[in-house]
Amino acid sequence: MGLKLSQLPDGESIFLDANIFLYSAFDHPTFGGACRDFLTRVNQEEVHGYCSAFVLNEVFHKLMMSEIVDKFGVQAGVANNLFKQRPEIISELCDVWEEMDITNNINITILGGQIFPEFVDLSKKYRLLAMDSAHLAIMRRNGLTNLASNDADFKRVADLKIWKP
Repeated sequence: MGLKLSQLPDGESIFLDANIFLYSAFDHPTFGGACRDFLTRVNQEEVHGYCSAFVLNEVFHKLMMSEIVDKFGVQAGVANNLFKQRPEIISELCDVWEEMDITNNINITILGGQIFPEFVDLSKKYRLLAMDSAHLAIMRRNGLTNLASNDADFKRVADLKIWKP
């Protein structure tokens, strides 16, 4: 079963993966409520939330593509091509901007810094995809070991405490 986000002790510091924001934004039937509750705890500073521009870019991209799919009735694989053909469709989106405003107003510290070539080495060592190894590199750079995520790939990193919705 593992560690539950709802059981993360007050005062802890934790890195938030993109799926936490996305479950909340998409009102996921199983994980949406737990993620919203957790983001409320972060916003109220009961726990100290951290993420990176990489995480926020991933959230932004997925929200944008999802809205294009919904608004224009296209398959997910076609959404990017539709945008390339008709960039003006971005002006017709609204949900993505609202969700990103909500995300921007949550009390989260955004971490950055040079993480190359560390993320490449971490990808090789733990067999992680590029974004996941970048998240891990930023966490390591900042001394974070708690991770809010529902991504099973991180189980290969023994020193992480993975808190799931």
